[in-house]
This record gives sequence, structure tokens and C-alpha cells, in this order.
Amino acid sequence: MADFLFVPYSSHGHVNPLLPVLRELVAGGDRASVIVAPNFAEAVAATGARVLRLPTTSHVVVPERFDPVDEYQRLVKALADRRAIWALLRGELRHQRPDLVVYDPMIPKVFDIACGHGVPTALFSTTYAQNEHVIALTVSRHLGTAVGDLLRTPLARRLHPWAVETARDHRVVLINALPELQPAADTFGRRVRFVGPLTAATAERCDDLPWPEIERRRVLLVSPGTVFTRGPGFFRTVVEAFADSEWLVLLATGPTAPESLGPLPPNVIARRSVPQTAVLEHAELFLTHAGMNSTLEALAAGVPMILVPRILDQRANARRVAELGAGVRIDAKLLHPQLLRLVAQRLTTDPAVRTAVDALRARITAQNGPAVAAGALREAADASCRFDHTSR
Repeated sequence: MADFLFVPYSSHGHVNPLLPVLRELVAGGDRASVIVAPNFAEAVAATGARVLRLPTTSHVVVPERFDPVDEYQRLVKALADRRAIWALLRGELRHQRPDLVVYDPMIPKVFDIACGHGVPTALFSTTYAQNEHVIALTVSRHLGTAVGDLLRTPLARRLHPWAVETARDHRVVLINALPELQPAADTFGRRVRFVGPLTAATAERCDDLPWPEIERRRVLLVSPGTVFTRGPGFFRTVVEAFADSEWLVLLATGPTAPESLGPLPPNVIARRSVPQTAVLEHAELFLTHAGMNSTLEALAAGVPMILVPRILDQRANARRVAELGAGVRIDAKLLHPQLLRLVAQRLTTDPAVRTAVDALRARITAQNGPAVAAGALREAADASCRFDHTSR
């Protein structure tokens, strides 16, 4: 039996993949403690893990347009939240020594604090990993191969903070992705384990959606994620594309108020949030921001994607899914009702798309991500215990 201390980044996209891993560990008799914001405490406690509650709620939202005042306030709160994490972590490490500290690359100082207390670490990343080869590929796309090749050196890791985290002396690095979605996957050593997707065993429904209608109609799910928001104009374009069509369109608007979209046609339903995995079980198409969690959930459900990314890792995910034939990437600036209709038609009628999606779904089905992740953490904890015993 091992004792784990987890320090996730308190947002939905980072905590949710951790939950099935916690369940797997606790069910196997291990102990798990988690430092987390109050709004995630109930979900974490439901896994059987011990909750170390941070003092403030975490709501990570990045608007479409940059606002210096909002950004300053967000940075101030983020710094306060991290100081609270560090205080809880130091207190926990002083009073009891876990076998392994498992942390998110968004909170890099955890590594230094754990090392200062002589406790080994594991990295838990909810998107693809970074190293000098991934950085070189990214730069090559923008500045050319010659510039990218200059960065194929370990010194290039310093250009990307997550690359620094991946390169550190961890017992194991867990990546919530498939190797097929990892750029330069063959350049990572055996210490890096690709364990995605990490999703709940059962998809929970909510009561305010017309599930009989969802089960019998062609469903288009639209969700730009919980962090990087889209404004009313984005959703209105989708509504215009599919208004009064055979599609039942479900919009997950997040921070954007559904009422700001104006009157909606009968075949369009807007909610701030929907149970994504439950809806994907019945969806024929998914319009997504291409975050890693959403991408994996869609592939696990066998649903092709219209990919409209916002930031670097989402763009890389979208590019790779499109290369694999499981979706079509669209620049948000080019989003237009007619284009959306044409892409939807292609994705739902092209046999090559169905073949690609089914192949990836089969690949996912063959891998029990939570069990693989839990097994890797147990191996790392066992190695740490043996190392400590030998060193004495």
C-alpha cells in the first residue's frame, strides 16, 4: 500500500482526468491526499481520497479579448492561490512523508518544495508533453525548418516551462494522451507514460435536457471548453448554420450567458454546461476547441470533430486529429455558416472519416487509462520506497 500526495491545477480540465486515477488507487488499497480548491473538494472526496482544501474557490476563465485589468486581477489571484498551495504542501510534508508527490506542470514550484523535503515526484500532465524536439517542430511550422533545427538541443527546453518540467528527475511522467496525439512521440524515454484517456467509467446525465430527443435525433454538440471562452458571435454563427435543420444542436456556452444569444430556433438548446461524455454517447458530430480532454472523450465515443482551437496546444491537437482523418480544423476567423454546413456534411458522410474515427476508438478501448496510470504510480512509489530503504 502506497501513500500519494496529489497537487493538481484546480480547473476542470486538470482535476477531472485525475478523478478516475484516484478511484483506481483507492480501490486498490492505496492512500491518496489531494490539495484542491473548494469547488472541486466534493468530487475529489467522492473518489475516497483525502481532501486538503485550499482557502479560495478557483474559477479559471480566459476571455476572447485581452483586458489588462482582468488579466492583472487574474494574476494576483493566481499568485495568492499558489502561495496557499505551497503553504499546505509544506505543512503536509512536515507532518507526514508520502511515498510520492504527484503534481501538475502548471504548478512547477511543487517540485522544488518536494525535493527540499526529500520526497520524490511524478508529473501528471493533462495535455501532450514538451521537449526540445516538440519545440523545434512547433517553431519550424512558424519560422521554417532551419530555425527549428537550431532548437534540437536540451538547451531549448528552457524556452518552454512545461519542457523544463518534463525533463526533471521524476520517477514517472504521466501524459493524458495517446502516442498518436503526441508530437515527436518517439523522442520520449520509457519514463514518460501515455495513459489517456482518463475518463469516468460511467457518464452522468443531467435532468434538464430532453434525453429521449437526444437519443433519436442527429446531435451536434458544441463546446469551446471551460477556460478559453467564446462570445455570443461564435455561437450565433453556429446557430445560423444549423437553424431549423435536421440537427439537434446542443450549445455549452460556459461563461457566455445563453440569453445573450437572443431567440433560438426550436432545434437549438443552449446551456452554460452540459454533461459532455453523456451527450457524446449519442452525438454524431462535435464542434470543439480541441482541448486534450475533449478530444479524447470524442474519440472514445467515436465522434468526428469540427476543430476550432484558440491556443498553442489546442492548435497542435487539432492539427494532429485532422492529420489522422478524424476531424477538420477551421480557423475561428474563417468560421461561416456555409462552411460549417459543408464540413458537417463531409465529416458525417465520408467513409474515410468513419474508418479513421473507428480505428482511434478501438485504440482507446484497448487501453484502460486509469488502471495504466495507477499502475505506473504504484511502480514509482515502490521504487521510491526501495530506494529509501537502500539509502538507509
